[in-house]
Amino acid sequence: MSKEETQVCKWCGREFSIFEYGISSYNQKRRTVCKACYSERRREKQLQLKLADGLEKYNNGELVKIRRKYKKPYHFQILYRSESSIDSIAKDEVFVRLLDYKSAWISNYGRLIQQLDDGTYQLVKGVRSRTTKELTYTLNRNVYFKSKDRWGYKKERVNACDLVIQMFVVNYDMKHNTMVWHKNNDTNDNYYKHLFPVTDKQYRESLRVHEQDGAVTSKQIINIVNAVEFKPDDWKPWHNKRTYEGVGYVGAESSDIDSESCSFIKWKNMIQRCYNKKVHKLKPYYMDKNVCVEWQNYQNFKIWFDAHYIPGTKVDLDKDLLCKESNMYSPETCSFLTHYINTVFEERGIKSSITPNGNNIYSVSISILDKKIDLGIYDTEESAKQGLIDGKIKYIKELAESCKGKVQDYVYEAMLRYEI
Repeated sequence: MSKEETQVCKWCGREFSIFEYGISSYNQKRRTVCKACYSERRREKQLQLKLADGLEKYNNGELVKIRRKYKKPYHFQILYRSESSIDSIAKDEVFVRLLDYKSAWISNYGRLIQQLDDGTYQLVKGVRSRTTKELTYTLNRNVYFKSKDRWGYKKERVNACDLVIQMFVVNYDMKHNTMVWHKNNDTNDNYYKHLFPVTDKQYRESLRVHEQDGAVTSKQIINIVNAVEFKPDDWKPWHNKRTYEGVGYVGAESSDIDSESCSFIKWKNMIQRCYNKKVHKLKPYYMDKNVCVEWQNYQNFKIWFDAHYIPGTKVDLDKDLLCKESNMYSPETCSFLTHYINTVFEERGIKSSITPNGNNIYSVSISILDKKIDLGIYDTEESAKQGLIDGKIKYIKELAESCKGKVQDYVYEAMLRYEI
């Protein structure tokens, strides 16, 4: 029996059968590198070409870059002085509701108000962290307890600057932006226009420039944030490519995304609902709807999703309950509702009926997903119309009470204050 002919790979130095070496299409001779090394080098070359092309597009502005943007609070979020009786420290100070925390409002200056059990409001002093010197607050966060199958509260210590950024500053990359740069590196300054969400690398570079020059400008910080050398280690330019309806981007390698996951399906459907022309032809009421800048990045949406979704439940992503006048899908306006409850709060969801039965008798009812609910009988058309309004309000309040503990408190509270 003849010995099998072998060859040593020029690149890895291992010895293989000659059949582990491909034939060159250039000269039809057997290659001097094994198939594994050849394939690996080819993949590396393709990746480098893809990376070079991606960097060119990124530098040319074809892919998502960070721009300094602020959030404008909605009316329903704001706690006005006329209600709290707490004076502002500046003309532009505004307190907005922290939906995920119990009765708490953060201002764009980093001050916090809480409502006490007796209904009064108080300014919370907060505590300075010994290590970071950051102002912190201890709050009760509304979380789902699997063992109880109910929403309840869990104490959580939170930095004031993180709360300010959450409510007032657009954060393009919540997953990687784990640090906050304060203007002049002054942790006493929590004014929203002086705070920048950054990665650890970007923070260190901002600090280096500040120590070198004595200051670092807003423009310099944005340049640092957008500079490739200060991006996260796993960052690639195509992570920021708007591949979904020219708006949405996944913020990671496509191979790392579970396209069958509930979070991704919800996100993709939201993007399509707002920006797909075929959807708009079938459902024109979505034509003026938009997705906020933060949620255009799937990674940001997933963080919110994971904090608010109860695994295994069938729910709709609703944006109408909290704010009727909003056309925006965002963490400030959205909640998860069962399809039935979601239908109740849609303008087209409840079908109303006032039926004259003769002898000046009017039957009043509403219908939700083909479920008829009788609201009473009235002897005048005018009283029937008022009965319809009162009946809807009563039904919604009863529905809210039946949901208490089964939905987040901010959803329950929004149901109670919903106006017909």
